[in-house]
Amino acid sequence: MNEANEMSGSAMGGQDWEPMTVGELLARLPEPDDPVAVLEVALLAAWRPDVLAGSGALPGCALREHAGMTKRANSLLVPTRRLPADLSPAADFYARRRLPALAMVRADAPARPRLTPTPDPPVLVMTAPVEAVAAPPRRGAGGAARPGVAVGLDGTPPSAMVDRTAARARPGTPGGEAVGAARRLLTSAPDQCFASTSSGGAGRLAVTGVDGVAVLDGLFVPPRARRRGEASAMVRALAGAAGTLGARTMALEVEQDNAPAVACYLALGFQTHHEHLYATLGAPA
Repeated sequence: MNEANEMSGSAMGGQDWEPMTVGELLARLPEPDDPVAVLEVALLAAWRPDVLAGSGALPGCALREHAGMTKRANSLLVPTRRLPADLSPAADFYARRRLPALAMVRADAPARPRLTPTPDPPVLVMTAPVEAVAAPPRRGAGGAARPGVAVGLDGTPPSAMVDRTAARARPGTPGGEAVGAARRLLTSAPDQCFASTSSGGAGRLAVTGVDGVAVLDGLFVPPRARRRGEASAMVRALAGAAGTLGARTMALEVEQDNAPAVACYLALGFQTHHEHLYATLGAPA
């Protein structure tokens, strides 16, 4: 468990919040067999923040906070369609931390007056069987890497990936603190594997321990090396690692309007499972 998750509810802002584990969130889902909700929890397990908390005031939800680093790690997660009627406790949680009051909600959830979608595009959650992604591409099939694309795999995040993640910390965070928070986030899953290429390409696989899911994220190819098959090569290499680590399904998140990335993932065998989006919580009363 992360050290920050050992805080009591009083230390977390005076509200009735208590530290929570991924397993406890799964057990609290109102519909435990809902595949979308379970996959949302798997995505959480892949990117687990320092603070993960729950409350009876927001059943089946999770508060996330990690030095303001990425919306994914600093927002209320509502994995089911059942949005709480009163979201003000969550807005208060983030206001006390001087962070934007955000929620990640499913696109199929009903609208709420005090929940306003952000300008960001909806996020596609895509999945594929590990074996299908790891299989060598057929001749002439999409997603094939060009000859000479070598991919290295390691258990330690590349320094450039750490730096890119650290750059997403809350403005004003000292450099050393940001780097430490980035490393904790990148190594927060039960197990992870990192891919790299000689051009500076990188990607991360997080084995979540939830429903056989491994999550792909952090995929990056330098502009000078794009359209050479490096992204596809890294995804296939990470899929092979996922199978070795016991995962059955690969999942990823990609913004709906990122057409090149969506096309790449479709060519590799991924399909859209569901969509979620970020929304702004109304100010606390």
